[in-house]
Parts: sequence; C-alpha cells; structure tokens
Amino acid sequence: MTNGKVIIALGLVVAAVLIQTTVFQHIRPFGYAPALGLLTVIALARLLEPEQALFVAFTGGFLQDIVGGAPLGLWASTFTIVAFITLKVRDREIAGTPVILLGVFGLTVIGQFTYAILGTLFGQGIINRPGFIGDLLVPALYNVVLAYPIFWLVKVTVRPPERSWAA
Repeated sequence: MTNGKVIIALGLVVAAVLIQTTVFQHIRPFGYAPALGLLTVIALARLLEPEQALFVAFTGGFLQDIVGGAPLGLWASTFTIVAFITLKVRDREIAGTPVILLGVFGLTVIGQFTYAILGTLFGQGIINRPGFIGDLLVPALYNVVLAYPIFWLVKVTVRPPERSWAA
C-alpha cells in the first residue's frame, strides 16, 4: 500500500469526522447520530496494512477529540481499539452481508462502550447518563444502515485496481 493510499484514507476519516461533528450535530434522527468516523475506521481497517490502519484510526480519533470537544485521547483510544479488533478479526470473517453487518453493529457497540468507560474513568460520567443504552445501540443501528455506502466508497477509493494479465 502506497503513501498515497494512506493520504486518501486520512482524507476519508477527516471527512467522516467533520460530517459527524458538523452535520450530525444539527440533524439527529430520534435524538441520536451515527458514529460515522468509527464506521469509516472499521471500513478502512479491513483494507489497510495494520500499521497504516492504526495510524489512520488514531489520527481520526484525535481529530474527533479536537473538533468534537471531548477530552484529548478518548476518541483516539477508542478508534485505535476498534481498528485493532477489526484487524484481528478481518481475516477470520465469514463471507456474507449479514455477517459483515453484524460485525459493524458489534464493533460500533464496542467502540461506543469503550468511549463510555474511558469517559467515565476520566470524569465525564457517561455511564450514569439517562439513555445510556440508547447511546450504545442507536448509533450502531445507524452504522448498519450506512455500512454499505461507506464500505463501497472506501473500497473504491483505497483499494488498488485489480491488475489483469494484460496490464
């Protein structure tokens, strides 16, 4: 994977985080927003080399911390942990859309829960908030709905074109 692909991957994560922290601050169906940055990190971790995926995840999470107003390092740690888990299970995944969508749901819940635990440890009190379970599950459901277009966009922009025998 070339450095150009890493720059494109960083651009995708930056775009996802900016959309999440601007557009979805005002448009929140049912009071919740998708975890678009987290979903993009999951999609990228399936295609990038491990070091590159972790770098992109940490950078995207750090940007989410800065732009979103969270204490520095909470989202960066969360994105990195989710990318690491994705890297560990990506070669073991069973082919099929239902399994991938279940994986997106599970990884998003793990990410949201990790953020809640870390935030609570650092004095944010996220776990004690009313509607905590909704904060875990609804963004995960939104990510399942958005998984196909995000995975397609990531695949088209990051994966190198297939070479044929004639090329």
